[in-house]
Amino acid sequence: MERLIDSFTEGLIEKDQFTTRMARTKTRIADLDGKLEADADDVDQREHLRLATTRLRELATAVGPELATANWQRRREIIRTLVQRIDIDTEVIKIIFRLTQITRGSDSDSIAVTLSRI
Repeated sequence: MERLIDSFTEGLIEKDQFTTRMARTKTRIADLDGKLEADADDVDQREHLRLATTRLRELATAVGPELATANWQRRREIIRTLVQRIDIDTEVIKIIFRLTQITRGSDSDSIAVTLSRI
């Protein structure tokens, strides 16, 4: 953008060329900003998934042996402790766990697992 402005100020390009090129440059910058934001979201989702699997592995290690021998009432208590809610749709089942992740400061989101309903 600075080079375009300099070219216009020095009289190397006309006003209509400057306007066209500046609009195109702003559009490219906006597209790149959008791609950067989308990439950051992908990284956040991967980190979210990594954290969820790590926490679930830790939980399986801690609760797994007891769960195998637990009666129905105890299994139900464990599930109610872990699961915040279950959303059932015609094509998708979404399980939202009470386990939370903490990323980028104090933001805290529940960990969700989405399963296709086949």
